[in-house]
Amino acid sequence: MMDAPSTRTAGRGRVIAFRILAAIFGVILIISNAAFGLSSLFDDTQKVHSFHNLAPFFIYTLVVAVPLIVLAIRPTDVVALRVAWAVMIGAVIASLMGEDVISGSYFIGPVVLVILTVLAPMRGDLLRFGSPNVAMLCLAVIAAIPAIVYAWDNARIMLDGNPATDVTGHWKNHHWSGIAGVVLGLVVAAAVVAFRQRGDRMWVWLVGLSAMLLGLTGIAYSNDTLYPSSIGTLWGFGALFVGLVYIVVGEVTTRDSERVR
Repeated sequence: MMDAPSTRTAGRGRVIAFRILAAIFGVILIISNAAFGLSSLFDDTQKVHSFHNLAPFFIYTLVVAVPLIVLAIRPTDVVALRVAWAVMIGAVIASLMGEDVISGSYFIGPVVLVILTVLAPMRGDLLRFGSPNVAMLCLAVIAAIPAIVYAWDNARIMLDGNPATDVTGHWKNHHWSGIAGVVLGLVVAAAVVAFRQRGDRMWVWLVGLSAMLLGLTGIAYSNDTLYPSSIGTLWGFGALFVGLVYIVVGEVTTRDSERVR
């Protein structure tokens, strides 16, 4: 079974604490994410935030909250912890660009993951990567080019924006650095999962599905005048296509990855 040697070195109390905290943090994230992320679907005053709200909702739910819940059930799943860390790294990088690490509370996620990593029974394997799937890694690298440009443009609005004229709340709610962070985080997660490991099929699907949902959200809210930061129809179809191809490549190569020891 994956990571069994690492698990045997962890005390029972440590594993129990890890599972409880992973479950608590995962549930809190799902609830808070839904409360903020889905508001634009039911509140007309939040319509202008539709892309800013929904894109992070999908990504933070699928590749941060779900991994935390999985870790509570399956504490040896090192890929789940890697994926959650990948998204948080993207969020921190974006907040550094926008210089709102503290004011935007972007430090909370990494602090939570540091606690979980200290307790994790497979923490010794967290940075032990095997060989990458070249096709999947290439997809992540290609996607990283427009993602970095997009993230930079959005995160820097936090510095250029005037809070006094922020009548819609984009600046106040750190939407610019927030959307930059999830896009960067998704690319980092795609690169991390490309280093295939036994039993990682679920994460291939969740990363690919997140990219597809990002694309669909961009298509549904393509007017960037009405919905600031929207990636629009063209890039929306691009994200949709890349996410689909990522899953297909992962499925085709899953049999080989299952033989990794």
